[in-house]
Amino acid sequence: MEYIVNGSQAREIDRCSIQEIGIPSMVLMEKAAMSVASCIMAQADKKQDRILVVCGTGNNGGDGVAAARMLRDAGYIVGVLVLGQEERCSEEMKQQISIARHLGVSAFWDNLTGETTFTETSFSEYSIIVDAIFGIGLSRDVTGVIANYINAINRSAADVLAVDIPSGISADTGAVLGTAVKATITVTFGHNKRGLVLYPGTEYAGQVVVTDIGFPEMVTGRVMKQSQTFTYTKEDLSVYFPNRKKRSNKGSYGRVVVIAGSKNMSGACYLSGEAAYRMGCGLVHIVTAQENAEVIRIKLPEAIVTGWSENVTAEQEADITAAIHKAAAVVIGPGLGQEAGAERLLDLVLQEAKKLPELPVVIDADGLNLLAKKGLYSTLGRQYVLTPHLREMSRLSGKSVQEIADDMTSAVMGQQAGATIVLKDARTLVSDGDWLYINLSGNSALSTGGSGDVLSGMIGGLLAQGCTQRTAATLAVYMHGLTAEQYCESAPPHCMLARDILEMIPKIGGNS
Repeated sequence: MEYIVNGSQAREIDRCSIQEIGIPSMVLMEKAAMSVASCIMAQADKKQDRILVVCGTGNNGGDGVAAARMLRDAGYIVGVLVLGQEERCSEEMKQQISIARHLGVSAFWDNLTGETTFTETSFSEYSIIVDAIFGIGLSRDVTGVIANYINAINRSAADVLAVDIPSGISADTGAVLGTAVKATITVTFGHNKRGLVLYPGTEYAGQVVVTDIGFPEMVTGRVMKQSQTFTYTKEDLSVYFPNRKKRSNKGSYGRVVVIAGSKNMSGACYLSGEAAYRMGCGLVHIVTAQENAEVIRIKLPEAIVTGWSENVTAEQEADITAAIHKAAAVVIGPGLGQEAGAERLLDLVLQEAKKLPELPVVIDADGLNLLAKKGLYSTLGRQYVLTPHLREMSRLSGKSVQEIADDMTSAVMGQQAGATIVLKDARTLVSDGDWLYINLSGNSALSTGGSGDVLSGMIGGLLAQGCTQRTAATLAVYMHGLTAEQYCESAPPHCMLARDILEMIPKIGGNS
């Protein structure tokens, strides 16, 4: 597990390291500058490359000036451009300017009054540009002369390295604040930042390199506990995926009831049901429209199948209720439709779940649309996992799709339901309001019909084996992404079908 910080948490780590522990800020700045210089040295050619370091007047600029001095000492051709007035520089920036001058490193200055000898054509002289204008503290839109410089950097043909975060990107949300530097690579300090992994910031960051500049573990550990923003790596699969017991049977791994598939939508319940099996649950019971029952029995003979008619009969209702009471997890919604029968099934699940507060319930697709129609979103509790995409989240929350897309973190963490929300997008987020998981696995191959049905079944399969809502939702999302990466090792992303996700699940690991 790797933790991710927002802007205020990153600043708190910096503050505590300096003020509480006593590490001089110049020491941290020197280490930050060295990590930037080292990254450039690993790719630059001393004889051919010319490097321009564009600095603001704050400590991000100080990092840049120090890196320029180190690169000059190492024999590289380096120019420095400072945007702003010297008297407005931070104390650390002033010290770095003084050191650089003593060592013969001069700088162009643009005091932002409109008079400068540095023009856009000057950028063409450089093959590498270092962006050290703004750091993680930026909270306002970039405008005026500095915005013009950023746009000029983006128009240049140079490779661009951003210091800590591309200038103009919000460290909290990844939003573009007016305009932003589009970097080839970003060297960030201590921990990854939300703004570097969330869209659109991740598209501006390029390759992200996280470097250790000496923040004490005592400080970072304390702030990380407060952060509760994390992501997974492949090493986490063996930690969180349920273990198999040598002495066990199908009852040891739980029963998933999948309520899905209206007439002519047999694929949804099949995909969700097989996904639950592929994740290791002991038994899958599919409740689907009568018209689908026979094809599901053929397609997935391992499953128990119960059919329901458009007008759910009392006998069918009794059978489904009995199935729910035997379940270790329930998944409802994939391909369910929104007719009266589907609505009655959702009512039945919600009704029985109240009697079974330990029963985890996953609501997906049409289940979410029915939930929105009924206005029941805010009434759900911790036993639920909801898996909306942006439009479904809009229906549930009453916010516009654009509003949600602009700040997905607030949308998922500010929800009032208390349920675990899986907000699906190119960068899927998972939260129950107290913690935030940011998924970094996957690719565009997952943009295919039925992909979400598979995910809901994967979550259900983990829940049935005793995983918490947090672990089941986050681990399933991570593994769902890994299947796409695995697939694309041998085929292009546009060829992937939802059933290919099922085929990839056994190839990405788990526990024996």
